[in-house]
Amino acid sequence: MQVAAQINSTEEKFFENIFPIYKIFSLCFFALAIYHMTSWQVLAAEGPTDQSQGVIADILNSERITPEPTEPLTEPLLEIVTELPNSELMVPFFGLIYAVTPSEGEMLKEVYVNVNGEYDRHLYQRAIGEPKFTERTFGEARLFLSSDQQESKFELVAVDSSNKRTYYPIEQSFWLSENPEPPLPTIADVTTEEYSGEEVTFINNRLYLQLNNEKFVQENEVNAEKFLDDLLDELAYYDMVLIAGPDKNARVTIQLKQTPYRELNRFIRDLETFTEDIVTDGEIEEMTLAAAERLPRTEEPVNRSVEFKPEMLKIGWVPGLFFRRYQDNVVGFKLHEETTFLNPESFPETYLSKKLINEKIDEAVAAIGGVRLEENRLSYPYVQIAVGGNTPRNLVKKGQQLLTNYPEVFSKGYVIIRGKQNNYGYTTTAEYKRRWRVMSTFEERNYPIWATINRNGTVSSIYKMGLRGLPTIVKLLGGAGLFCGILSFAIFIYRKRPPRKKHEFWG
Repeated sequence: MQVAAQINSTEEKFFENIFPIYKIFSLCFFALAIYHMTSWQVLAAEGPTDQSQGVIADILNSERITPEPTEPLTEPLLEIVTELPNSELMVPFFGLIYAVTPSEGEMLKEVYVNVNGEYDRHLYQRAIGEPKFTERTFGEARLFLSSDQQESKFELVAVDSSNKRTYYPIEQSFWLSENPEPPLPTIADVTTEEYSGEEVTFINNRLYLQLNNEKFVQENEVNAEKFLDDLLDELAYYDMVLIAGPDKNARVTIQLKQTPYRELNRFIRDLETFTEDIVTDGEIEEMTLAAAERLPRTEEPVNRSVEFKPEMLKIGWVPGLFFRRYQDNVVGFKLHEETTFLNPESFPETYLSKKLINEKIDEAVAAIGGVRLEENRLSYPYVQIAVGGNTPRNLVKKGQQLLTNYPEVFSKGYVIIRGKQNNYGYTTTAEYKRRWRVMSTFEERNYPIWATINRNGTVSSIYKMGLRGLPTIVKLLGGAGLFCGILSFAIFIYRKRPPRKKHEFWG
């Protein structure tokens, strides 16, 4: 009996000593939980907060070349709203953006192009169930030169639902240069790297591709336009641009972002593999250091690399998300998508539209000292802006500043949280897979999560983010806090139990 009483007394002293410690842990844990529960706020609407029709549409509407009609239209109005190139072209096509307004009370039915007086192709043709365009609407077009005549003259034709037509003849003629050559590179386009144990000096933003001679020369009159379309679609996957050719030997020059030597080699293999026998070979332009020194000198190009490096990974207090692993030098944005462009599923199609978008973004991000980042992929409507090393709160402030000052450009902002994975790698099978960029092991393990910047200054929500991006130490402390809470509750229940009945024993 005395032994049992002594055991009970020891248990009570143990729980009395340890209970205050667990109470402290539990209070801290629940205080943090309550704080973050009040931050579970998410934007109510995912779409734009204003009536922006898109970045390019806003530019073209604000810089209108022709005066707005003052009287109701009795026939469609067709305008070319971008400058035309010189007549002598280095590629067998050129891009333009046009605007078309149906006559009063009607909707746009079709837009097509004639080349040298003969029908060539439709630029737009409304199908059943598609949106009805009854007001000024934009379209972008890639117009191909005639393959059987030396010069080409173009005429755009717009038709509305009343079957009224408007003809817009382009006065100047166009032709392909007899010797299409790309612009001369500058010293800023040259890189020297070590490759396969040797130093190599090369042009870092250009590739020369050999096309299938049979398709582009012997069958030129019939299939050249189709094959070029297929090639341009493939180049668009990597956001590359055809800047010269095909010449008489079916050789073309491709412009891309500044790229390491090994990546240029990989792009050649990708294009040979995935263009269905259109590209048969490729070449990187190499040169000696002496030849590179003789190239024209320009300002050093802006570093627009999206590569994620270890020094960019930080752990900090992200508003609304507790401590997270985040990228400290980048804010992400989503652009207002074009709502008044024809064929939006293929937008942006031409280099011209991409250039207009990039110029507007560069103008906007200059306000926060930012730099638009880019890689060999088409990322529209998303863009990354480098802003230097920042705390999460400063990243949120910079994002909110651009969203407030340029609502016609940006619709949403993001802080990039970095999750962690142990299983990584591209090659799960023996099949050769194409990709925009081969990432380092560090990049693969620390994958990006675009977390939305909310109107109240928080980032995403704990509900949506879960445990992704939490540092290991925070996960351990959180687990310990939860354990302490559960244990404290168990101790509390234990202490409130009814007293034990005393038993008497007779010998």
